[in-house]
Amino acid sequence: MSSTVSRPLVLAVDVGTLSARAGLFDSAGGLVAVAAEGFELRRPAEHRAVYRMADIWGAVCAAVAACLAKMPGAAERVAALAFDATSSLYLETGGPAPLEDGADVVCWMDHRGEAEAAEIDATAHRFLAFVGGSISPEMHLPKLLWLKRNRPGGLAGITAARDLCDELAFRATGVDRHSVCGLACKWPYLPAEAEPWCHDLLAGLGLADLDGLGALSQRPGLVGDVHGRVSAAGAAALGLPTGIPVAVGLIDAEAGAVGVLGRGFRDRMNRVLPMIGGTSTNYMPFATEARLVPGVWGPFRDAVFPGHWMHEGGQSLSGAALDAVLRHHPGGPRQASSDNHARAAAAILAILEEEGPAFAARRHIVPDWLGNRSPLGDGRVRALATGIGEETGERAFLESYYATARALALQSRHVAEHLNGHGFAFEAVTLSGGHLRNPLLVRLYRDALGADLVLSDAPEPVLLGTAMVAAVAAGLHGDLFAALDAMAADQRTVPADPAWKAPHETAYRTYLKLFSVRNEVEAAARALEAGAAAHRS
Repeated sequence: MSSTVSRPLVLAVDVGTLSARAGLFDSAGGLVAVAAEGFELRRPAEHRAVYRMADIWGAVCAAVAACLAKMPGAAERVAALAFDATSSLYLETGGPAPLEDGADVVCWMDHRGEAEAAEIDATAHRFLAFVGGSISPEMHLPKLLWLKRNRPGGLAGITAARDLCDELAFRATGVDRHSVCGLACKWPYLPAEAEPWCHDLLAGLGLADLDGLGALSQRPGLVGDVHGRVSAAGAAALGLPTGIPVAVGLIDAEAGAVGVLGRGFRDRMNRVLPMIGGTSTNYMPFATEARLVPGVWGPFRDAVFPGHWMHEGGQSLSGAALDAVLRHHPGGPRQASSDNHARAAAAILAILEEEGPAFAARRHIVPDWLGNRSPLGDGRVRALATGIGEETGERAFLESYYATARALALQSRHVAEHLNGHGFAFEAVTLSGGHLRNPLLVRLYRDALGADLVLSDAPEPVLLGTAMVAAVAAGLHGDLFAALDAMAADQRTVPADPAWKAPHETAYRTYLKLFSVRNEVEAAARALEAGAAAHRS
């Protein structure tokens, strides 16, 4: 048997919003095989989004089986396994499902806790400085507070609450352990402090016993540590040998960031902004010191690299916003699919070649359909659009799609400039995620970001980042920085088109004006609501 055949492999599993993906990689970061399996996102009511964990785990097992089947004998060569997942929340009861539709996982995009988030903000607790000044309803605390108040029996009967990546590792190993990535980014937990849990905040909200659920009170593992080893039950479900190390995992956006940081990142840390574009978009800069940035989540110490601080800016809906244009515009295909995105992008790019910046010149959008993560940090605001008429034909659809895509790119610039005003100095933005498959988005990011767009040759950058984590757990590389230098894909800078610099600058100034006007409208609306509430009382 040749040395190439006998080299160890690592298995990475990425659980996104709608599907599970499994990838086999070698120790140099080469992708050997990949497979995917979808699962159902349930929407039982407005602003609610839930899953059944059995659906997710079934998709994971199917994706792993399909991936391993592409390379006979691969299972015996897997040196370690790692999971990444959306920052969704699994609730264990040991009895009836705790959520609507027989669900037991609250999806990251569930916004049922908007009022609870505002209530938490009103405490002015010092923890809020570590989430940009206000907590998002997408984090776990507002959702749990909502469940305590609105679920029959409150939180009674819930015996454990785990980030989705931790629940996946638990099912593979039988070991109940949390990743510091999830705790730092989504819970009232400050890893840099001697007592990380914000007990006074929890007590004030009536959640004093929250950290007593499952293993929440135990010290979490660092990303890349060994969470546990594949159990007999895990082996049977996944088709892997028992005893394989399973890494302490991470959130999917963080995995995507790791997958595109590139070699030598430690020396370029302050100048590179990783952007992960999918259903939502995340911006994940790292720093050697803590920086408090209004409207940006973090800083989170140890969230990915031990001893380093991470921020997370974001757009709550980005790819999902383009999906909505496909589904809902009267002149569109009324169905969101990869083919329909490709057709819309191709049609718009052809029109831009003919008409240039005059196309959709009156259509401008502040793209906050599900609140603004960054740079405002307000989950209650909503989008603002101009140039809408009674037109319902194909051209109106294409204009709407283009205006949405351009707005996402312009707000990405807004986020980058906001971070640059607080200690960063970005020269390049590295893009990963599903947005890479949309040529219109890639062109807009290339020309409208105001920074170099860097693309990675990695075909599956999120899985690659998770594979690096698995390689550390396997002992193939000493730490994540070493794994980056050994496994990162080649990168290339995509030069901006100078002909579009001035038009996008004009569009950006329009966006900033509309952003300010929308915020004024929102402030006036809240004043009216407060007055009405006072009158009723």
